[in-house]
Amino acid sequence: MNNKKNSHKASYPEGDIPKAVRVENAANILVIEFDNGEKRYLKSHYINDYLDAYSIKRGHGKRRLLFWGGPANMWLGSEFEIQEDGTVVLFGKDTYSPQELWYESQPSVTLL
Repeated sequence: MNNKKNSHKASYPEGDIPKAVRVENAANILVIEFDNGEKRYLKSHYINDYLDAYSIKRGHGKRRLLFWGGPANMWLGSEFEIQEDGTVVLFGKDTYSPQELWYESQPSVTLL
């Protein structure tokens, strides 16, 4: 699983954004509740890497995920830490910045 903090160099608008106050994992979709009362949805890094494994272009280094049990192993015992700045850390190593959580999430799971 890639750590998005290092591999994802997205550019986000400046300014204040809502912070995550609660996170759940539902079939590799993160269900995020923000301090403004909004609930949004984001594919986990793991499932993005798993889906990329099927791509010839984006699959390099990720195809190993196809042989080790698939996305089901992400369901069990999800451990989240929400840091003071709104950063979410999954399993102690998979980091989601507040900007990624807000700007890349969707208001409906059907939009993913």
